[in-house]
Amino acid sequence: MATTYAFQVSLPVETLLPRDRFVSKFHMEHVTGAIVDTDLQNMCNDIAALWQTRLANATHEVDVKAYDTDAVPNYPRAHTVVNSGSVWPLLKPREIALCLSYAGPNRGNKNERGRMYLYPQLVAALDNLTQRPTTPQLTWALEWYSKPNESFPDLGGVDWKFGVWSRTLKKFRQTTQAWVNDDWDVQRRRGLRESTRQSINRDG
Repeated sequence: MATTYAFQVSLPVETLLPRDRFVSKFHMEHVTGAIVDTDLQNMCNDIAALWQTRLANATHEVDVKAYDTDAVPNYPRAHTVVNSGSVWPLLKPREIALCLSYAGPNRGNKNERGRMYLYPQLVAALDNLTQRPTTPQLTWALEWYSKPNESFPDLGGVDWKFGVWSRTLKKFRQTTQAWVNDDWDVQRRRGLRESTRQSINRDG
């Protein structure tokens, strides 16, 4: 019976504080059933390598953990860290990201849709943030799903499927499509915490 696993990838960006990490979560299904921790460890290694490849950088920290989907409490089954303690530098706004959306055959069903936030400003060749994302930035984001041997659907080989886990239905749906829009996703919560404040008291 096929078994679904959750994976979490985190990058320390600008600081080593947990609150300043860029975190991504996604699900994959092993089609032949449950696997042992050593196989999950290999999968974590492959995911870390994918992040290094897609971000064109093999010198900074990538932290990958694998979890069961519904275990309580849910502790990591496998854990990989490469370049531990090496912070990703970033001189551009953290609040800006591209949203890679993906879905099963019915993209109108929320139980078949997922999303991941990607940061071209972490890639030296793509860090020019303009009013709208550029074509190279959009292509780079979509290639996380489309590029042969460098994308989510190709992780782990033929025994693994990339998709969406519905907490409501307790069901995995393999994805069949992905898209990226030419607008920035902007969320204040991704920014750094304030370090100083300017203020004034004055009668109006």
